[in-house]
Amino acid sequence: MESSEIITIYREVLEGKRARFPNYFFDGKQGKTHLICLTQYLLEKHLNIPTKDIPNKVNARLLWSHRLRPPASMHGWSFMELIQHAYPGQFHSWQFKQVSNGYWRGHIGLERAVETIKYVIENKCNIPHNKIPQHIDCHFFKQHRLTGILSLFGDSPYQAINAVYPNQFQPWEFNNVPMNYWRSDHNIKKAMNSLIFDKLSCSSYDEAHLKLKKTHFEKYGYSGLFQTAFNMRLYNVRKWLDEAGDSGK
Repeated sequence: MESSEIITIYREVLEGKRARFPNYFFDGKQGKTHLICLTQYLLEKHLNIPTKDIPNKVNARLLWSHRLRPPASMHGWSFMELIQHAYPGQFHSWQFKQVSNGYWRGHIGLERAVETIKYVIENKCNIPHNKIPQHIDCHFFKQHRLTGILSLFGDSPYQAINAVYPNQFQPWEFNNVPMNYWRSDHNIKKAMNSLIFDKLSCSSYDEAHLKLKKTHFEKYGYSGLFQTAFNMRLYNVRKWLDEAGDSGK
């Protein structure tokens, strides 16, 4: 069947001249071809949506209200899968305001989320690996329409990045640490040891007592630690160092 004939049938269905599509119209491989043809016609010709605007203007409700839901369901295609078949390789799920129900759920959904975050960071934004903590925060996810993905990780940018790049960054390297992170003595000690022994190259807590300054917390990205765990008082830091020195490194 020629594409012009396929489109004529679809127009007659939309205009009410036909009650339904012909029998077997969407069956098999040929039926998938018909469905793809109609999807492209609907968006580009019938609705006059420029291809570049499809992510902003197209959602499931729009497609389903134009009689495409039954044939898509016949082939087990969700809204996003229908778009991907009609425009292979042209769009990513995160570009759309809406994805199909359950798209981010389960193990497969989590894999999609990780792949999406990684693609945006590395391909769309070209963020150097060592600069990721400075660039990734809640605003980043909102800016790139990834807030739905962020919710999978408890709305924590660090947890999201740790899923993409396991154990390659520490929570305190980010602008915001997970909630209640600094209430843990273990987390405070881990961060302090990193600052003292890795960044400042101190050999002991006693040396750090003499060497550590307020400016070091800001310079090396530990401002959150200094503010939350030590109330921005160097006296509290030195007190912690004395106690840590007594208990051993």
